[in-house]
Amino acid sequence: MTKIWAIAWKDLRSTMRNVPALAMMLLAPLALAGLLGFAFGGGDTFQIAATKVALASTDERPAAAAGEAAPPLAGDTFAGILTSESLKDVLDVTEVADAAEARGKVDDGDAAVAVIVPRDFTSALYGAAGAKTAVELYVNPTQEFGTAIAESVVTQALLDFNGARAAAAVATAMAGGGGVHDAAAQAAAARFVRDGGASQGLVLTDREPLVTGEDEGDKVAPVGLILAGMMVFFMFFGASNVARTILTEDAAGTLPRMLTTPTSTGTILGGKFSSVFLTVTVQTVVLLVAGRILFGIDWGSLDAVTLLTLVGAAVASGLALLIIAVVRTPGQAGAIGAGVYLVLALLGGNFTGTASTSGVYATVQKLTPNGWLLLGWDVAMHGGDLADVASKLVVPLVFAVVFFAVAVLRFRRRYA
Repeated sequence: MTKIWAIAWKDLRSTMRNVPALAMMLLAPLALAGLLGFAFGGGDTFQIAATKVALASTDERPAAAAGEAAPPLAGDTFAGILTSESLKDVLDVTEVADAAEARGKVDDGDAAVAVIVPRDFTSALYGAAGAKTAVELYVNPTQEFGTAIAESVVTQALLDFNGARAAAAVATAMAGGGGVHDAAAQAAAARFVRDGGASQGLVLTDREPLVTGEDEGDKVAPVGLILAGMMVFFMFFGASNVARTILTEDAAGTLPRMLTTPTSTGTILGGKFSSVFLTVTVQTVVLLVAGRILFGIDWGSLDAVTLLTLVGAAVASGLALLIIAVVRTPGQAGAIGAGVYLVLALLGGNFTGTASTSGVYATVQKLTPNGWLLLGWDVAMHGGDLADVASKLVVPLVFAVVFFAVAVLRFRRRYA
């Protein structure tokens, strides 16, 4: 055991003297995380500018039946939804006189979306069965994110209006009425509009953590989300830099001479393996401390962070050693390793940090060890305890064991 630690300590000191390697391992992830984090806002949450919307309502009030009050103007209710307090953080709405002016604002770059309410909007809501109308969205095609938000809000509001209209029709039919233009249907739709029913479903909520813990509900700064991804990504490169010394010493004849000494092959390789693991562990600890001091990142409970650090170091070390075991030269190790790490980072979500994913991408992410590590960091930073984090690390541990086992077999065959 003494010899193993002596070999590991020798390699660790050599790595600490390698300034370019240290810059790649420590400065690069901090710089990238800082730049990307502050680009999205360095506060407690992502800061996304409200989408500029030009709203033109040309809706006209239909004539009231004899002896009845005129129905409320549905276009005004629709405008009230878009300009409501609950949406002011995502929609910056400017009301204009007509459709031409609204489209002009989009053409001139003063708005990302023009929402144009037609003249017969109220008439269609209270009118006969089958009456149709359409709200026009005139968009700037280069503003994809903002237009998606505006389209989502408008769609939800229209679905609610259609729901009110359908409910009124059903109520009238059950009462034996002749159609949605009957008084009962009109009264139901009018009551819905007056009560602001369409806006009731438009509630924006912040993302909450899906874990239990006393810090549940705390927000994680963008720089923290991104640094977690960068940290896991550059752990691969840190492990690779140290593991590559095995090939360098092999080519220089140092390793073959060591293997001729009374020290066993297992001891020598154990020292090499330990140096990789120690280097990545130290690298991670430095990044965690720097993230805390420079960016104020709360990584989570100490026991959860410790487990994540050790498992992450094991995965990175095992993968680096596996790559070294199957290649022959340092150049091959650099090229093949970089390609493998980049593919894993893209599939596992390292460039988006711990931001939540869904659909097919979320499934693909769980096929990679780094994807599971990011899920673990997400849980830890959102208040999860050791048990919550441990459940995310079973798969990475399996990957690490397999990587180490295959690497050991390959090295034993090569240096038998």
